[in-house]
Amino acid sequence: MDFRGRTEVITTGENYARGYDLDSGAELWRCAGQTARPAASPVYRDGVVYIASGFRGAFLGAFRVGGRGDIQGTTNVLWTIQRNTPDIASPLLSEDRLYFYKGKSGVLSCVDAQTGKPHYNAQRVSGLNNIYASPVAAGGHVYLCDRDGTVVVIKDAEQFEVVATNELGETIDATPAPVDNQLIIRGEKHLFNFSGT
Repeated sequence: MDFRGRTEVITTGENYARGYDLDSGAELWRCAGQTARPAASPVYRDGVVYIASGFRGAFLGAFRVGGRGDIQGTTNVLWTIQRNTPDIASPLLSEDRLYFYKGKSGVLSCVDAQTGKPHYNAQRVSGLNNIYASPVAAGGHVYLCDRDGTVVVIKDAEQFEVVATNELGETIDATPAPVDNQLIIRGEKHLFNFSGT
């Protein structure tokens, strides 16, 4: 990501999140707190990167980029959460809301991206069980998919509200792709294309 004329590469690894200068490869900053085997991708917007991991522990943090050295305990760490954080699926940043699962379960939280304060916390999403696909937002909704082929649609809002539940009948591991007025979902055997009006 580009920040103040420099391209930073943000990585997650066991025990640390790190920022590197793309041109030189030099480590710019690091912060402890990550769990073993972080798999979720970092999410970035407006100078803040959100980093999560949830295997053998729990961690979600908001970091202001541009720090130097070990930034733990500095003003570059905006907030952290140490429970109910995602394992495989990446968090979703939509408007000023950050959505994330607990581990690989169908338990969803939504927090204020600026403060980390919960809009709702550890909300059980009926029908979702084992999740690899990241949540995606499109058209005022958030789409949640699990490995059993269930797709749950909720409002993209501070209050939890289910709009629809659909069964596709095959495993969904890939994150859905919203494109224009369509939502493309890759199942184990089929590629599904849902078009809006």
